[in-house]
Amino acid sequence: MQTLFKRVQKYPVSAKSKAVIADSIVYCFILLFVYTATSKIQSFTSFKFVLSKSVLIGQYNVIVAWAVPSVEILISTLLIFPQTRKAGLFSSLAIMIVFTAYLIYMVNSGSQLICTCGGVLSSMTWKQHIWFNAVFILLAITGLKLYPRES
Repeated sequence: MQTLFKRVQKYPVSAKSKAVIADSIVYCFILLFVYTATSKIQSFTSFKFVLSKSVLIGQYNVIVAWAVPSVEILISTLLIFPQTRKAGLFSSLAIMIVFTAYLIYMVNSGSQLICTCGGVLSSMTWKQHIWFNAVFILLAITGLKLYPRES
């Protein structure tokens, strides 16, 4: 009877393949967070000004302007080291959910949105940015599911 309920995988994935996929996801997050943190730091005055115009952030713009790139760098650091990689993936998931919720709120609030993102990200519409973040949320979940379990 138990064999009837046993899940059969059509396309089994080896442990090595899972590790390669999980590592690739980690490297994507490191690249994303280092890129966005660097962009925010390089245009710090502009980033801080844009945050000051936000309905949600407003008066806390200086704190948030320092905190966001700092957290992005911290998460990137967690992702670099194998001992802290899982915590880095959980943190990546959390921050992407927060960023996405903020974007969704701002788009739906009718507030004037100004992008302080650099490079490729600044050429996206706000809806594209939300979808971009949603993909990274799915990547974080996938990375956590594929990440090797501790013995």
